[in-house]
Amino acid sequence: MTHAIRRRIATTGVVAGLLVGGVAGLAAPAVAAAPVAVRASVAQVDPFGDALRAIEVNYAQAHWNWTAWNDSTPVAFGADQDNYQCAEFVARALAAAGLVPGLGPDDPQSDYFTYTAPNGKTYDLLLISDLPQYHNLYDYLMDSGLGTDVGDHPEQARPGDVVVTYAGPGVTKSHTGLVDTAATDTAEPTVDAHNRARLQYGYHFYAPSHLVRINPLAAMLKGFGGFGTTTAPSTAPTPNLRKSTPSTIPNLGLHDPAGPQV
Repeated sequence: MTHAIRRRIATTGVVAGLLVGGVAGLAAPAVAAAPVAVRASVAQVDPFGDALRAIEVNYAQAHWNWTAWNDSTPVAFGADQDNYQCAEFVARALAAAGLVPGLGPDDPQSDYFTYTAPNGKTYDLLLISDLPQYHNLYDYLMDSGLGTDVGDHPEQARPGDVVVTYAGPGVTKSHTGLVDTAATDTAEPTVDAHNRARLQYGYHFYAPSHLVRINPLAAMLKGFGGFGTTTAPSTAPTPNLRKSTPSTIPNLGLHDPAGPQV
């Protein structure tokens, strides 16, 4: 999302009622190599995690072309979504599966902009770029134990995992999306993403990228995912210092500091 004007904008208890569904894709750098088939990895047995990842994918497939989080007016494939950008899209999909304690997929952007997690830190879940004084979506995934960065390994991608593009200045984070389909012996994984609107878009379009494996059980054991402590942290929340508040951030014309998201 944005820097000077960065857009900032998932749910308490993880419900063990299993909903099944599809998953969703990303947006990518302007230059990308031709698609390369990758061998599918051996399926891991994780029915609990698979059920939650399916909820993520269902959300992504249902919202990939929305104009804004609260505006279902569809945009064309590849169109801009200045009011509903990449990190927010992924964060809301995670929230839909109960993987952001205290946040729901339909909560206002301000709640995502300054989200205080069970560890006491405040995160900007509308942000994926590396900005020194901000804890972004990637930081939340790492700190909570919900995500494990396995590097550029599309063959390990499973629906509901997160893809992070490193096309920013100095090879820093610039974009993110959600894996929709896993790799097969003849096809690469696909990704759903925002700004621009993409559904089941090829993984290679997001290069250079890392795959972040989503593990709800690990987050649960660490006190995240709605299963952890419900009491307030013993220490004061770590401030996520910022120059603006949601009320002063325009809703239009927001772009990642690394450049437009394609």
